[in-house]
Amino acid sequence: MKAFKWVLCLLLILAVASVAFAQKKTTLVYLSKWSEGEVTQKIIDDTIEAWIKDNPSVNVEREWAGRGVNAKLMAMIQAGTPPDFYDEDPKVIEESIGKAGQALDLLPYLKKVKAYQSDKAVIDTFSKGFFNMITFRGQVNCLPIQQYLTSFWYDKTLWKTLGMGKTPDTWAQFLDSCAKIKGQNLAPIVMDGGVNFYNMYYFSHLADRYEGMNALLTAIYDKDGSDWDKPGFLKAQKNVKELRDKGYFIKGFEGYQFPAGQIDWAQRQGVFLLIHSYMPIEVKDAKPDDFVFGSFPFPSVPGGKGQQYQLTSVFGGVGILKATKNADLAFDLLKRMVAKDVQQRFAEEALNVPVIMDVPLPDIFSDLAAIMKKQTGTFTDYSGGPGQFEPEYAQKIMYPLNQDVLFGKLSPEDFVKQVKAKSIEYWKSKK
Repeated sequence: MKAFKWVLCLLLILAVASVAFAQKKTTLVYLSKWSEGEVTQKIIDDTIEAWIKDNPSVNVEREWAGRGVNAKLMAMIQAGTPPDFYDEDPKVIEESIGKAGQALDLLPYLKKVKAYQSDKAVIDTFSKGFFNMITFRGQVNCLPIQQYLTSFWYDKTLWKTLGMGKTPDTWAQFLDSCAKIKGQNLAPIVMDGGVNFYNMYYFSHLADRYEGMNALLTAIYDKDGSDWDKPGFLKAQKNVKELRDKGYFIKGFEGYQFPAGQIDWAQRQGVFLLIHSYMPIEVKDAKPDDFVFGSFPFPSVPGGKGQQYQLTSVFGGVGILKATKNADLAFDLLKRMVAKDVQQRFAEEALNVPVIMDVPLPDIFSDLAAIMKKQTGTFTDYSGGPGQFEPEYAQKIMYPLNQDVLFGKLSPEDFVKQVKAKSIEYWKSKK
């Protein structure tokens, strides 16, 4: 009987200890801009689950907040329950928790922590200079896990049917291609005109082709407005006006609401679509079976300081909040997102361009892979979406003025005059 009581007591002690151990389980909170059911969400969720199996003493709560993630973040911070992770675009992370001093600097971790199943430091699995684009005040606020490059997209099957030859390398050749396409009663260019930052693509690319990489961003942040006197900005808007005047944009594009434009493009209502590399997955269910994706870089311009194989790039990434009590543990999970097998899934399933080196691209990106081999630089344009760069400036000044030129309501000359004057006024108000 005594032995039985002793065993019973031991079992009770073990049970209590087990409960206590379970209660000590570390919890991390992952706040994401993705919604449940999206391809990217599934890959991230699977990656977290795999990491938890290797770290059974850790629980990761996932908040799939969708595109309302920024409001959710602010609410959590104000409630005194900030998440450990914030999944968003690097510039949005900078504009929110970065400037507020709430983001953990990941640069020391990138340099000292080994990549998953590798002898290399995490930073050495990326191309040289990769993090220069997302370094703010000497700090890296997030780890990019997805990359989107911008190029012209076209359907190779349609291209052949139209009797077109080599894709254009120069602006003159691009205009010539547009003329040939229009001559066959087809729209040369398709655009979703209802998306204000999509409407920036032509001007932003042309501006940086004329004045060099990041010239447009430099002009936007120029406090005295003198950068706007550079001739390339006027030339760029004159080129945009020429496209409109010659009827090269698809009819009615001004009223298109996303994704109407790219659906029309996928259904061969037009030939060229200038957009990031996330587009193929967005139209996969709209295109005909014999549709073959092709792409080429934005053409060079006469006398331009920019080069044809300088590519624009935007990222999706994850930051760690400085308030986390488990920074080392959080980074250990974060580095799993850029492991080779995970990046391969992003490439094959979500059709993302991998952020690390030595991950092959799927066949759908065969042209893009060839372009990347010739790449001579990477720059950030001013068309990356809401919150990317000086959001107030974008909504009040740049997007409306650019759209007025694109829609035929404002001359290129008046655009330059107004953007310069309004830029000076804007930056004075920020002193």
